[in-house]
Amino acid sequence: MERTYVVGLLTATIMLMQSACVNKKPADDEPQLSKAEQQLLDDYKAELDVGRNMAGRLFAFYGEYDDAGLTAYVNQVGRFVAKNGDYPDRRYMFGILDSDSINAFACPGGYILLTKGVIKSAENEAELAAILGHESAHVGKQHMFKTLKTMNKEQMDKAEAEFKSKKRLDKHSRARSRISSDENDGLATMAKLMMTASGAGIGILQAAKAGMGLLLEKGLDKNLEFEADREGVKYAIRAGYEPKALDQFLARLAEQKKKSKDKSVMDATHPSIPDRRKEIADVLNKMSASEIIGAVGKDRFDDARKTLMSKKKG
Repeated sequence: MERTYVVGLLTATIMLMQSACVNKKPADDEPQLSKAEQQLLDDYKAELDVGRNMAGRLFAFYGEYDDAGLTAYVNQVGRFVAKNGDYPDRRYMFGILDSDSINAFACPGGYILLTKGVIKSAENEAELAAILGHESAHVGKQHMFKTLKTMNKEQMDKAEAEFKSKKRLDKHSRARSRISSDENDGLATMAKLMMTASGAGIGILQAAKAGMGLLLEKGLDKNLEFEADREGVKYAIRAGYEPKALDQFLARLAEQKKKSKDKSVMDATHPSIPDRRKEIADVLNKMSASEIIGAVGKDRFDDARKTLMSKKKG
């Protein structure tokens, strides 16, 4: 297929949003935006542009796992959880990366990508929902976008350099070489600027490359990861899922790590699993989660991923 299902979905969504909200010229009798309103709109456009660029780079690096049915299922679960979050009016688009490593990435603007390794490692829909809840919390709270806006050019250069300097290729992935700064960026957004805390204009392209450094090398501030865990658990519980699902997933992941000495991207970019489980236990206790009965969704989850798992066995 010339354009994959997910990439086509992402592109079509952005085009619709831009044609409806960005490129429309106001009529003479329509009220003009105030400076504050225009800044909000410009920020939103920049957030979309940065996230779209980062999502494209992740697909180019890892490759896309091409299973339209499974992708549709992940989108259904992810959007349902996000609708039960604190930012239900945002748009969320989910895709699957062709890697057996266990990780998920939240790009600005609502682009959320998880590896097929996550889907293989999860045991039920509740665990998948909690993982996607974590990522949708990152998006809704604009963790990555706000972090990029606080960085000056020197810090962005450093983040980009850290990403480029690493030779590590995920051994579980059919990853290609990292795309160059000029490749795959035939976008008018390259000329746009986002304002950082220093007041300097930083190109969307540079912000996206710095964001890749954060996603794959440095990670966000650990307190933002803890917040995403806490909020993601709440979102999944509101959506009716088993409260302990994320904790159960992390506990099993910790056991797997004891048997393997391999280091993953998640090890470098997230707090330790014991620390994350402590934060989750605290929020579950405050919510009296032991008294909540939630859905697990084992059969539906297994049916959705049956093709993926049959390939694993083969």
